[in-house]
This record gives sequence, structure tokens and C-alpha cells, in this order.
Amino acid sequence: MKDWKVIISKLSGGGKAGQAWARVSQLLKERGVAFSEAFTEYQSHAIELTKEALRAGYRKILTLGGDGAIHEILNGVMTQTEVPSQEVTIAMIPVGSGNDWPRYHQIPLNDIDKAVDVIVADKEMVQDVVKVETINNGNPYTRYMVNIGGLGFDAQVCHLFEASKKKGKSGDAQYYKCLMQGFLWYKCPHFTVKVDGEPFYEGPAFSVALGNGRYCGGGMMETPKAVIDDGLLDLTVVKKLWKGKFLFATRRLFDGTVLEMKEVLHTRARNTIEIEATPASFMEVDGEPVGCSPAKCTLIPAAVKVVTNL
Repeated sequence: MKDWKVIISKLSGGGKAGQAWARVSQLLKERGVAFSEAFTEYQSHAIELTKEALRAGYRKILTLGGDGAIHEILNGVMTQTEVPSQEVTIAMIPVGSGNDWPRYHQIPLNDIDKAVDVIVADKEMVQDVVKVETINNGNPYTRYMVNIGGLGFDAQVCHLFEASKKKGKSGDAQYYKCLMQGFLWYKCPHFTVKVDGEPFYEGPAFSVALGNGRYCGGGMMETPKAVIDDGLLDLTVVKKLWKGKFLFATRRLFDGTVLEMKEVLHTRARNTIEIEATPASFMEVDGEPVGCSPAKCTLIPAAVKVVTNL
């Protein structure tokens, strides 16, 4: 069996992945890791490259990129028919902006040499995955989630930033511009949330977050108790609140105490979470826009192997 297929995401980190590849490839060779590489040329290209690699006999897929890149790798694995997903290992050397999936797995974020050491150590675990079904441009749409997703304010900002990128405007400054724009104009939709078929919440909400993993937005924790391999899907609902209070409570998203707020509800699902919103809410998964509500999120336990540093 062939060893690693490395997929380098040219879009990750404002081009950092392409710049880092020379160093990464040198380190992999020095450490005796067998691999071949492929470069993405456009959005969602990593999905196609992953499928091609699996057809060619690879069972280990490594991305040099960010959270969007590992999201695409996962979706390539989960939508191919060549091999059961549980027989595939995915891994990441982080060079993106948020790097929230590798943050959970304690993969070094700012040290390529140490991140390569994690790949060489090849410590594996099997993690859960979430199937997310939404409506995109009026049609049913399915994506698979490796980390965290949500509806409401977060998804609104994600939608604005994606629209900016299509106009050639990206980077941290543009993201914060979209964040402020979304914050000033956001109005809470009326959400109806069911957990494993039972009513959980109905009313206006600032955000609805679903966490297979724990981190989002560069280290924030909307689902601070989530465990990536426990066979459960965490849900956090932030009810409608004064926007000023949300700003003052931002620290709670970083220190993991957000669940202590009286406006916040939390539970876990064993199977499905179903969400409707009026008016319809955008949804994002792993930081990528995936259409609008209604959304059905189904947990797939022990779905794929990953390289971890836990």
C-alpha cells in the first residue's frame, strides 16, 4: 500500500501553504516519510484530489492547509465509494488562519518542524463525523463536518466574508470588517430546535452552535465540553440578548465559561439535531458556508481515523 498523499491548499493562510511546502517536503524526506503531492487550484478541489488519491490506492491523506482544507479532505473521504471511511487516515500540518481542528488535537500551530514530528509519530484515533443537510440555492445540499458548525450570527459573518472573498477581498482586516457589519445589522431569527426527535428550544436566538469538536474562530469555545470521539454531538443555543452584553461576554468564549450565562442552553444529541429558522438562517460548517436552514445534522460515530497529538 502506498503511503501519504499530501494535498497542499494554495488558498490556505493567504498563500502560506504554498510557501511552506519546500520546508515541509524537506522535513518529510529527512524523516523517511514516503509521499507524493498534489496542489489545489480552486475551492473544493481537495475533495476531488482526495477521491483520486483513494482510487489510486492511498489510504493516508495529509493536508498542508487550514480548517477549510481538512473540511474538504473529509468530504472527499465521506463521499467516495472506493473504501470504507474507517479505513482512511486524515492528518494536517496547520498553516491556515483559525486552525481550530488541529488546536483540538494539540498539533503545534506555529512550528512546522514540530507539526511534522506529529505526522512522523503517526499516533491515530478514530473520531466522529457529522452529516449536515441544508438547502443551498433552493436545492437539498449535504456536507460532512469534522469540527464545528452553526447558524445565526456566526453563519451570517461567514456568509459576508465568503461574498467578500469572491470579490477579491480577504485577509484578517476584511474578516473583522464583515464581523462588525454582521454584528451591527444582525437580527435574531426565530429558531425551532429538536434534539433526537424531541423539542429542545423555540424562540429567538443569537446563535445555534453544533460541536463535534471544541474550538472555532481561532480558539473560541462555543461548545467547550465537546469530545470528538464520544459518540455525542454538542449543542449550544445562545438566546436573544442585548448585543452589548454579548461584547462584554466575549471573554467567556475564550475561557470556556460561556455555558454559565443564563441566556445559554446546552445539551447533547446521540443521533440528530434538526433546526428550522424564520426567516431562514445561513449555516456554516467548519467555517465554510453550506446554505441555509432548515438543517438536519446526523452524528456518524467513529467515522474516520485521524492523526492526533492528544
